[in-house]
Amino acid sequence: MNAAGCLLLACTAQGPQVTDLYEPGEEAHWRIEAGNQLIGRHWSRYDGEVELLGVRAHYFEAQVWLKTKTALGEVEQRYAGELWTDAHGLPLRFVLRAALGESYSDVELVFASGEAAAVIHQGSTTRSMKVEVPEGARVLANNFISHFELVLGLEPPPEGEKTKRLFFSASALKPVPVTFAHVGTFETDAAAGVVLRDSLGEEIELADTGRVLSLAANGATFRRTDEPYERFTLEPPAQREEDRGDLVEVDVTIAQGDVRLAGTLSRRKELEGRLPAVFFVSGSGPQDRNGFASGIDLGTHEVLDRLAREGFLVLRVDDRGTGGSTGSMTGTSFDELVADAAACVDFLLEHDGADAEHVFVIGHSEGGETAPLLAARRPQLAGIVLMAPPGRPVIDVIYEQNEAVLRKAGELDEAALAKTMKALRLEMERFCSDAELDPDELDENFRAMLPHRAWFQSHARHDPVADIRKVECPVLIVHGELDFQVSPERDSQPLADALAEEGHPDFELRVLPGLDHLFKPVPGEVSEATHYFQNRRVDAAFLELLASWLEERARK
Repeated sequence: MNAAGCLLLACTAQGPQVTDLYEPGEEAHWRIEAGNQLIGRHWSRYDGEVELLGVRAHYFEAQVWLKTKTALGEVEQRYAGELWTDAHGLPLRFVLRAALGESYSDVELVFASGEAAAVIHQGSTTRSMKVEVPEGARVLANNFISHFELVLGLEPPPEGEKTKRLFFSASALKPVPVTFAHVGTFETDAAAGVVLRDSLGEEIELADTGRVLSLAANGATFRRTDEPYERFTLEPPAQREEDRGDLVEVDVTIAQGDVRLAGTLSRRKELEGRLPAVFFVSGSGPQDRNGFASGIDLGTHEVLDRLAREGFLVLRVDDRGTGGSTGSMTGTSFDELVADAAACVDFLLEHDGADAEHVFVIGHSEGGETAPLLAARRPQLAGIVLMAPPGRPVIDVIYEQNEAVLRKAGELDEAALAKTMKALRLEMERFCSDAELDPDELDENFRAMLPHRAWFQSHARHDPVADIRKVECPVLIVHGELDFQVSPERDSQPLADALAEEGHPDFELRVLPGLDHLFKPVPGEVSEATHYFQNRRVDAAFLELLASWLEERARK
């Protein structure tokens, strides 16, 4: 299980849910006018439920472009936002990118336990800070009318009284209380609803469907429209991109049944002929070839770029349904993902730039369960590296992850916790079985996971310890000491013990101090999920260990 390993935690808040207001794929468009002249547009889209660090999150995208006149002339502003919320619209993560003329900045916010961890990039500078966020506060960014709609649609102000809603400004990084009052009603052939005025001086038409039809403030009006919207892309300045000019990168496509996996082969520019080769298998949840998942940098590109610079031919691919790869993770079993990985191994074994006698597989997290299966099926592999692999069936790992989170929350005494965990265990076992399930009888968390039931079922049929006993090639098992998702003692150690019992001639287990599940240094004594959003680099000592272990076996 990678940064998306713990899948079943429920939001404990009560009230209207995002799915009561929106359907996945629903878009909204607004024109921005001043004096009947078009000065900008706003677009938003609800993409449905996704995985975010192991919980189910609701994902929204939004963009704004706006032309304003200043003393220096007309300036174009562009904003792009990505918002992940819980079932009730409370923020989990928000990323805001902004371009004012040629000036670029962005802010990444992670919300947890009454605060937000913020990483702000402005020009070539980066700073991190933590700010308090009052309970129940929603995200608000300049000109993102869709943020108002989410709040007002879920909790429309009662008629006849003023209502305060608490926002957290992503621009000012501080709470902003906003009061709404009814000032009238409207009715047309197309819609009916109420007119609200807020303490920011804005007048809003809110339809009884929960949709914001217009918002007027400061001489500008946002009007909902059916007009098409052309999306843009905001990229950070070139100076923030890594220099990879010493590498040759070639895009490739690998066929696996009806799925086409898009990837990249990387090698050092000056190297020619057949090289020892590496294929990387990612962890659970959709990731692109460089290790970005829901905007989180898992550090994969650092690992693979280092190996390419060390003289390996490196194959990295987008998971199915991600980046340039076709297919979908929905309804896909673990066994199908193993088949995807096997197709990539076969591609590398047959590639004219790879030394077929020295092809290695690196698997991270769930990929660390996949790699031994590949080695048993492709005995010609020269070695496998298991980065933070699970050593137990998926039910056991997820069960433990949930217990740890509930225990940390401290809302249940020992008796209640034991009862809750027993019920979860029984429900997990039933969910992973072949029994027919009535969605209406399922807990809402399991109901949300029904599209991914095949993944759970096929995972539950695998025993990682039994699988690694079949591996004959060299094995490196490496684990971060502070990994909170899988355990060095309960996962990696049993794998090493199984290899020892089999008399395996070349295996090694290394537990690296101070590192987390992503093999990045932990800023403190305890690893937490919110650290995944921080700007950290993969540990240099880990990279050196990995490179030297592979090089030694590539020379044999």
